[in-house]
Amino acid sequence: MTHKNEGSKMYKRNLRRIIWETVLTSIGAGFSISVVTLFWNSIGMNQTDIGLTQMMFTIVIFALDIPMGYIADRFNRKVLNVVGDLGVAITFVVYAFAQNMYMAILSECLLGLFMAMTNGVDQSFIKYNCNKIDPSGDLFRKTNIRVHTARYISLLVVVVLGGFIAKISLRLTLGMSFFPYFIGGIIAIGIKDFDNKVEVKHHNPIKDMAINVKEFVKDSKVRTFLFSYILGKELTHSQIWVFTPLLVMVGVPMEIVSFGWVINYAMQIVGSKLSEKTIIFKTSNKFAIPVIIEMLWMTILVLNTNIVTVWLFGLNGFVHGLIEGSMVTPLQESTKDEVQTSVLSVASTGARILYIPLVYIVNYLGNIKLQLALVGVIIVFLPMTLLAYKQIKKIEKVNQIKTLGDGINKE
Repeated sequence: MTHKNEGSKMYKRNLRRIIWETVLTSIGAGFSISVVTLFWNSIGMNQTDIGLTQMMFTIVIFALDIPMGYIADRFNRKVLNVVGDLGVAITFVVYAFAQNMYMAILSECLLGLFMAMTNGVDQSFIKYNCNKIDPSGDLFRKTNIRVHTARYISLLVVVVLGGFIAKISLRLTLGMSFFPYFIGGIIAIGIKDFDNKVEVKHHNPIKDMAINVKEFVKDSKVRTFLFSYILGKELTHSQIWVFTPLLVMVGVPMEIVSFGWVINYAMQIVGSKLSEKTIIFKTSNKFAIPVIIEMLWMTILVLNTNIVTVWLFGLNGFVHGLIEGSMVTPLQESTKDEVQTSVLSVASTGARILYIPLVYIVNYLGNIKLQLALVGVIIVFLPMTLLAYKQIKKIEKVNQIKTLGDGINKE
């Protein structure tokens, strides 16, 4: 009994470290998120240059996400996590001293490299340690959502703080990102990795990675939850770029526009807190409810955009908070511990595949008429979310039949 209690204490201590590291390393960039465009302009970059730097970041992280997830699962999650966190911290210091577009591109590429190392590792650590403490899975479900809530609260604080720091120095806002990532990296050194490693099926690492990815993707349940998680992650993403123009269009004063972003982040917190109450809901309902809310507020704005209805955009943040923590849980629950990082890396890559053309299409439509950007989001996501909902319901029906069958057999 004593040995069991000591083991439980170790996992609880490990989980606390993981939660602190996860929250810290997810908010670092928040210091400069509202003013980074001004920083880019200050070093001579125009919108085309900004687009190029963001494209380079996306290409690097897109190319490395899955390989880094595989390396973490096969060799050592902890090492990649620590190196990734500390690498991002140092890169932000380098970024703060950028004098031109080329230094900005170098910094973005380094951020892509180090962020790819850490993607998914925190989530795999959370699942493993939660299930060691509480095998029922209840602790894991609650922790997943609470971590997201803590992230949204911390991000709101950091964004507001970054606005004040920007009045002193734009470069300082980028440099401030060093501290949460550095502290997170130091905490990560104390996190104990778990022994489960992905099974090696081929001596060639590239072929072995492909085999392992193919193996979990061919599972229909994993495929469904992977698809629904990607949709939930991107459902609220691309339209954020038309929020400020919509506020300006309806006559909101410029000094109030930034308040709109504060509302957006605050609503993420509300959505995430509410999602804690929906843990007992079926996965299909946890997916459908936020999708319906998102489609409704966008439809209202398309039909009638004015200084009152424009604030419905705050529901975008609410939906983001409601759906993100809820949909990552079934994905993780449907996959083995040893491939957790790989699965989440595939999910991250899938989300980028969807986002890259979508953000271009949405902004292209927005250039014609801002409301058309929302129409584009509805047209793209409505059929895909209906398909995902149908697939989730199918899985729930199979599980229900199986449960009934097991009950009859026991009798």
